[in-house]
Amino acid sequence: MKYLRLAMCSLIFLTSSFAWAGRILPNDVHIVVLKNAKGQQVVLGKAKKAWSRTLSLGLVNGNKTFQLSKAVRVHDTYNRFITYNKLYRFRNVPVAVRFDRTNQIQEIWILTDEEQDALIRPNNPQVD
Repeated sequence: MKYLRLAMCSLIFLTSSFAWAGRILPNDVHIVVLKNAKGQQVVLGKAKKAWSRTLSLGLVNGNKTFQLSKAVRVHDTYNRFITYNKLYRFRNVPVAVRFDRTNQIQEIWILTDEEQDALIRPNNPQVD
């Protein structure tokens, strides 16, 4: 009987731990592509193909430089926190960013493939 209780408790614990791994992105995030990161500044571009870039043969790229907040939090694809000086590893990768009131980046999420498929749509906000 003791082993049955132990087996049931471990089964419940193992099956519930999979629910902890999920992450929920806030509603006020912008889906962009991280073009470059150097120090406290990052260059972000649009996640969708832009007509202005296509018509100008790449001369107009639409990238913008933003300052990171002093308390920026960066989440990788496994929802672990990483430091902002490791952002250079994620060049040309779609990310979700959230800005604070001073238009500095407060949080960055590196998107998984499933999140990219679900979030990169015409109705989601882009950085303008």
